[in-house]
Amino acid sequence: MKRLVIFIAIIMLMAEKTAYANSPVKLRGDQITISQELIIAVGNISAEYKDIKLEANYLELDPKSWVLTAKGNVRIKQEKNTLGGEKLTLFLKEDRFQLDNVSGEITDRSVKGFIYIKGNSLERNPDGGVKGKEMSFTTCDLEPPHYHIKAKELVIYPQERLYAVDVSFYIGNTRLFSLPYYNLLFEYPDRQPVIPEIGNSTDKGYYVKTFYSHYQSRDLYGYATIEFAEKTGVGLGLTEFYNIRDLGPGSANIYLLPSLEKLKADIGITQEAKIGDVNLSGAFNRESVFYDRLEYRLSASSKGYSLSHQGLENRTSNVSSYNTSFNATEKIGDVNTSISLSNRYYESGGVPVSANDYRINATTKIGDVNISISLRDRYYKKSDTPAEVGEYRITASTKVQNMNLRGEVFTISYPDVTSLSQFGYARVLTKMPELSVSSNVLTSPDINITGEVNIGNYMELPTNIQGFAIKGNLQAVPKILKIFEGNLESSLRVNGSYYLPESYIAGLGLNARWSKDLGQNFKLTLSYDYNEGWGNSQFNILSELPALPSNSISWSLLSKGDNYSVTVSTKYDILNSVFSPIVLNGSWKKDEENKVSLNLMVNPYYLGDITAVSTISFRIDPKWKLDMSWKFYAQSFQFQEIKINYDLHCWEMNLRYNYTTQTTSISFSLKALPTMGAISLPEF
Repeated sequence: MKRLVIFIAIIMLMAEKTAYANSPVKLRGDQITISQELIIAVGNISAEYKDIKLEANYLELDPKSWVLTAKGNVRIKQEKNTLGGEKLTLFLKEDRFQLDNVSGEITDRSVKGFIYIKGNSLERNPDGGVKGKEMSFTTCDLEPPHYHIKAKELVIYPQERLYAVDVSFYIGNTRLFSLPYYNLLFEYPDRQPVIPEIGNSTDKGYYVKTFYSHYQSRDLYGYATIEFAEKTGVGLGLTEFYNIRDLGPGSANIYLLPSLEKLKADIGITQEAKIGDVNLSGAFNRESVFYDRLEYRLSASSKGYSLSHQGLENRTSNVSSYNTSFNATEKIGDVNTSISLSNRYYESGGVPVSANDYRINATTKIGDVNISISLRDRYYKKSDTPAEVGEYRITASTKVQNMNLRGEVFTISYPDVTSLSQFGYARVLTKMPELSVSSNVLTSPDINITGEVNIGNYMELPTNIQGFAIKGNLQAVPKILKIFEGNLESSLRVNGSYYLPESYIAGLGLNARWSKDLGQNFKLTLSYDYNEGWGNSQFNILSELPALPSNSISWSLLSKGDNYSVTVSTKYDILNSVFSPIVLNGSWKKDEENKVSLNLMVNPYYLGDITAVSTISFRIDPKWKLDMSWKFYAQSFQFQEIKINYDLHCWEMNLRYNYTTQTTSISFSLKALPTMGAISLPEF
């Protein structure tokens, strides 16, 4: 804002009535007077800066206090936002302004229509907060409006909440009801005060629910819930958000069903705190209304250290779980260390499972050599059957000219073969030790070749086959070639291992990808992948590259335009003579209110075997809008969720159906209010 006024002052000194046309700030007025005490402009004043335009009959600037005052038919315009008033006071040093006798319309791309406001005064603070006195606001553009809300005081904290004091709700000119407070939490925009939600669910039957919000201060606010349900009777709930000085923020909630034979309640609490450099957080949730479940969470962290524990007991499904973890990072001298310890206990149907995972890592640098040590121990026990595997790795690496040198020792420990299979090991190739050298063999405009040579003593587990070997691999990537008016990208990998005295393992990998633009919006891509391994060594081929043989061809056809994208793809496995499912991924988007996405898979051997998932948003006409998601699986069609929105001019009717929860509901809301947290007044 200071830049704006400085520019204005400079422009006024340069010209008495009109600034230069190419200036970033344009100021016009019938009469401009400049003195050391005051700069005054009178008559048909127009000031433009970036996308903000200010109009008034009178403007004065005090260059000492940096207070700008505009009077008489004041209008501020920025994009679609327009504010008018009799007097604008701009406090440049404090980065705030006040507009008296205000009226106007404000909006944002996330707001449906406009919010129309009138009031004695409106003030914008440096933090973006908005405060109005004797305000009236509505989302109806008729005169007089279908409804409007009057408030003695209105405050908006962007992205947080809106609250109003001494509020009256009018239908036309008839006052419907009054409230001492009207509070709207932007985190819960659907919980507007008084306006009911009507619905049906499996657990509750038919129900009517409404909310009432309260606001005591920025450190204490919340909302109450009142519900009448067919199956559960009266439901009462209270949710509070608070911030305890010298402790931290938290929340608490309770929901009661007092009309049942046995009192049922859901209770929850969360709390955050900071003691010195230690951040603490905790949560507790006890449910007994529809589920018999207890859940809690505790955590602490400080400067590279963290400790957490969480537990769950679900007596409805007979499942319980407990997790504890500890993580620490610390630099000891020149050594960076990290420790990770985790423990998990899970029980379902009376069958207990426990799992531990402990890791220690250390890295350092001695001269030009990077050294790392990694230790890991995993333990798993289901019922009375234990399994355990330990991994130990030491590496040292450096670079000499254009060569990368690396040494490694890697081994594992295990009590039995069952332990290996439990953790997903089939064959493990330990290194006792291994030395590797890698480098670019050839770099040219036509081809890039990299190579690696490994020498070491190896042992394959659990077979305990041991041998000394020399290994090598080459990777060649030619430049992109033009073939049949398309681009061909390819790579070739050759690898081999020679185990003394006379056994070997060899491998070959080939990848090729050809793509071509077919017309303006179509692109065809063909890919070929081949991997093979062979040899006479006692070492298992699966412990070498390539891990598994493969030979396949895949293709995809892409059609892409300005507002749509469709891809059809499939794959043929030559080794097994099997086609993969035909996959179609598509999307279309006209705007945020009209868009479609679809994922569809078809079994090529039985075209009736179709799986599809889709989401659709469609503006049927100016009043009706449909949002839905559905899936087709096992020859069964299911609507996952349906939302129907009907525009009642300044209101909206929302009809919802959710298949998972078997809930149907209807609610009414004021059009713009749920997204008012995104509203911001013009900022100079």
